[in-house]
Amino acid sequence: MFSERQRAIQASCIREALVELRIADAVTTQRTKWEAPKGRRKLWRREKPNGDFEYRESPPEGGEGSKKQDKPKVYKNHVTMTKPDLDKTLSHGHFTLISADQNPKDSKESKMKPDDEFFHKRHEQLRDALEKAGLRYTDVVGHYGGKESSFLVFHDGTELTPKTQKSMMVHHHDAEELKKNRKTLEEMGKKFNQNSVLHGSGGKNMMVFTAGDKAGQECGGKGWNEAPNAKDLFTDINLEGKEHTKFQLDIKECFEKGFL
Repeated sequence: MFSERQRAIQASCIREALVELRIADAVTTQRTKWEAPKGRRKLWRREKPNGDFEYRESPPEGGEGSKKQDKPKVYKNHVTMTKPDLDKTLSHGHFTLISADQNPKDSKESKMKPDDEFFHKRHEQLRDALEKAGLRYTDVVGHYGGKESSFLVFHDGTELTPKTQKSMMVHHHDAEELKKNRKTLEEMGKKFNQNSVLHGSGGKNMMVFTAGDKAGQECGGKGWNEAPNAKDLFTDINLEGKEHTKFQLDIKECFEKGFL
């Protein structure tokens, strides 16, 4: 028979063992929680007991991160173009180039790193704004004194490097729709502290300054050309079938006026 003292010691040992077990379970649960993609990391990850990470493209069915709010966003207005689509758009169509990335002419932003997370988040805010406005767009990469990723927006995603900026090409159905959307897009340019946005309509190009000492002024040019070997002043777009094309839009008037 155990004495009262022995039973008390045994009960105390059992309680301590249970506490240690609960702590171990909590640590294991914390380490096995799947973390959603963040920043440059595009994969889900989970820390293993030994401190290493395992990765996967999506969270496990019914597991951590599989709730509705953790699912990737679906972008209904994103457009992937073919080469004939692009040729037709640049020669006869209606579009706008707009970015939300670093503005090197801004005193505050010029001191930040071009690949700062702030600019990545602002780029995604621009994407959300285009989606909300119902504007169709395509991701593009431009190089105008420094590499930038943009959105080509029709009226009808790029690895970050020290000189990378993100942009969009927005598409419009016709000249009237471009005219209707111009104010909205130029306000977006101003909101996201962009030096300018560029509109194209029927082969004519118009750069509108939206921030800085030239805000409200315009300049442009006419036409475009393919430029596979261009080192600056070009836009590079990924097309359907993983093909890509590098092209230049004429904006010689901007140089003649000393705006660029």
